[in-house]
Amino acid sequence: MGRRLLMVMLLTALGVCLLAVACGTEEPATTTAGGAVTTAGGTETTAGGTETTAAAGGPIKMAFDEGFTGFMAFDAEQCEKGILTGLAMLENQMAGRPVEYLKADNGSDPVVAVDKARQLVESDGINYMIGPLFSPATQAVTDYLAKAGGIPQCSLMGQPSDNLQTANKLAFIPAGLYGSWGYYFGRYVSQELGYKTANCINYEDTAAYNLQSGFERGFAEGGGQVVSVNYVPMDTVDFSAYLSTLKPADCTYFWIIGNGSVPFVKQCHDYGLTAPLVVPMANNFVEEQLADLGEAGLGIVGCDIYTPLLENPLNAEYTAAYQKLYPDEPPSTQSYTGWVAVMLYKEALKLTGGDTTPAKVIEAMSTISIDTPAGKVTMSPYKDAYIGTRDFFIVTTEQVGDNISWRPVHTYEQVLLGE
Repeated sequence: MGRRLLMVMLLTALGVCLLAVACGTEEPATTTAGGAVTTAGGTETTAGGTETTAAAGGPIKMAFDEGFTGFMAFDAEQCEKGILTGLAMLENQMAGRPVEYLKADNGSDPVVAVDKARQLVESDGINYMIGPLFSPATQAVTDYLAKAGGIPQCSLMGQPSDNLQTANKLAFIPAGLYGSWGYYFGRYVSQELGYKTANCINYEDTAAYNLQSGFERGFAEGGGQVVSVNYVPMDTVDFSAYLSTLKPADCTYFWIIGNGSVPFVKQCHDYGLTAPLVVPMANNFVEEQLADLGEAGLGIVGCDIYTPLLENPLNAEYTAAYQKLYPDEPPSTQSYTGWVAVMLYKEALKLTGGDTTPAKVIEAMSTISIDTPAGKVTMSPYKDAYIGTRDFFIVTTEQVGDNISWRPVHTYEQVLLGE
């Protein structure tokens, strides 16, 4: 009995030692003050169950879900240049961690955009979504993100008010809503330029209806009257059937984007139409397109949230950084918005101490204020989204040296660009 008991005791002790050695290969989990559990593998699980990368762990993953092919390809390329410029200025780091930039081509198709977003979220584990640009794709992706853990999403250009229906308190729109763009522009055209009648031609798109509605409200405040409105298919590049039916008016308002913008202006010029052209989104014509227009591109009046001719130290710094990557090319509004999207997230991580938990980032971004090359931008809750208060510019095309550029001529200072 004594020898058998001794043998049992020895075997038991050996088993305990082996178990201790095996367990010693895995460090215990720790719990942070915010209720997150950090494992040895470097992931945090929040109290709500959402996993993020630990502060001392892997890279911060920032994605751009955009139409790099299709009718938004030019704008997508411009926006990406701004994103990459912002990351370069930060040396590809935020909160002491490297930034991994991922992009997906959705062809500006809402269904494909959601498929790409799903891959970026579920396979790549992104922390932050930028885009899409095309408003129907934006709406679809925002709706998906709300069901996938509430990852914050930043729109680059403005958005139509319809997109607030699926904003789900995770959508950030620093450029504001298109209805507000149209409203301030209409006020300026009627009150400052003194135009009292307008023909309006738009591509058939949700954004066009919002811009048109806002323009009509602002235009009417100054005694203006719209005498005709036409909506044309998005792929139209021959506008002769519409231009030949225009009524006499003080100006021609148009929202024609992408491949149609330059042909529209050229055809107005070729038809001998003398009414001044006014465009509610000057960024539809970057300097490369204005150069293509030549003399026909002079004297157009527009509105925007940025122009490379703004004179301030931060715009000079941004322009220098941009042209280091893209020599002899001035930054555009599209590229500026990409820069803003990067910097909003960077500043939010400062407030969270590097915590990328979606709810904490959204809370930090919801009232954040940052300096930008176009002045201060302050985010604030607006219905189910977060909208920017910022300077809004009236601009006109002028010859500047060898180039035709948008020069700011009037500023609506620090306005909330809601509806």
